[in-house]
Amino acid sequence: MSSHTNLHCKVEGDIPIDLKIPNHSSILVISKSQRYLTHVFHKYPAKFIPEYPRWAIKKFAGDKTNLILDPFCGSGTSNVEAKLAGYNSCGIDADPLARLLTKTKTTNLNEKKLLDIKESILDNIHKIKKEKKIPENYKPFELWFRPDVVQELLGLRNIINEISDKKIHDFLLICFSSTIRKVSNADPQLVLPKISKFMRIKEENGRTIDVTKTFSKVLETNTKAILDFSKITKSSTSVKILGTDSRKIKAEDETFSLAVTSPPYLNAHDYVRAHKLELFWLELIKEKEDLGKLDRKYIGTEKFYVKEYSDIPQVGIKQLDKKIKLIQKVDQKRAFIVAKFFLDMQTHLEEIHRTLQEKGHYVMFVGNNIVRGNVIPTHQYLSDLAKKSGLKTELHFSSPLIKRMEVQAGRKDSGGFIADDQVLVFRK
Repeated sequence: MSSHTNLHCKVEGDIPIDLKIPNHSSILVISKSQRYLTHVFHKYPAKFIPEYPRWAIKKFAGDKTNLILDPFCGSGTSNVEAKLAGYNSCGIDADPLARLLTKTKTTNLNEKKLLDIKESILDNIHKIKKEKKIPENYKPFELWFRPDVVQELLGLRNIINEISDKKIHDFLLICFSSTIRKVSNADPQLVLPKISKFMRIKEENGRTIDVTKTFSKVLETNTKAILDFSKITKSSTSVKILGTDSRKIKAEDETFSLAVTSPPYLNAHDYVRAHKLELFWLELIKEKEDLGKLDRKYIGTEKFYVKEYSDIPQVGIKQLDKKIKLIQKVDQKRAFIVAKFFLDMQTHLEEIHRTLQEKGHYVMFVGNNIVRGNVIPTHQYLSDLAKKSGLKTELHFSSPLIKRMEVQAGRKDSGGFIADDQVLVFRK
């Protein structure tokens, strides 16, 4: 469905909760607030705008004693909005950086303690003791960083690791992580780390890299954001990380009044590759080989052994299984990836049904995809799977993206563009 041909209305900023949204219509949402408070923390691929979860929370969360879940929490957008609205919430994500980021963005910090530590670091940052010897396990990353930058980053991380306060230590780690891509040889404008022609030209022209200045700037910005956030939210309002797998939710039956998320895109972003530099520097992975092990944990992963995709499983949705067979004719592995994605999402939806309260809602923002020239209406098949899991589709509308999102850049005809968010509201 083309959202532009069925545009119901345009909304600037928050979506009014009393807005009558016709089923299968389209609403253009122009975000006004993507970088306020702790939303300013850290770049993250395929973030969804905070207006979406804010609307869902206000409309469906109910009593403030209720608990909210984001089963694919990513950068923590839903959890930040839940806390701002006064709700306790939980998050799940396979990405260790996402879990750290979500927790850090939603943790209130003591103003005096943070400012004292910040000033101490800024006063002494120019005295960073550079590591003279680069450890052997850093050698595979020589392509991405100048030797002098590596030395400074090691010294900076040592200073951060000396901070004993766990909350502030994690906050500083996120500031450090935000610095990594900026001082690397990779193009900071691209999702995946790549040394572009633009960056090569900058390097040839004598590019200046100032690690301490870059980190100091991030620290100042993030300090203001977290202190402003801490002043307007209750420290008693908690955000809990429930592990790594949304197919096995660590919660009792009927725990949540609302789940709200933007799940992984089929055939889209490789989150592990996007964050490989940050994951390494934060010591969330130890070796290069750990990237593949982590990637396999994701719903929508492409990391499979040949023997795994020798047989393509049936999903049980007639039209989808037909599409998978068409893809299989030209790309066996890609067909398996599609089938596995929807089977994993079916398991996830069954878990959502189990953990949602009666009449609870699940609001999902998804993008449709093109795989080997075949249009995959992801929202339609997820609605079918939700029905099989005991959930009713209460509302479906689309929201055009201001900037189309390319899925898997450089994949030629195996990927495509996402031009719209499809908004699905399920009810138990």
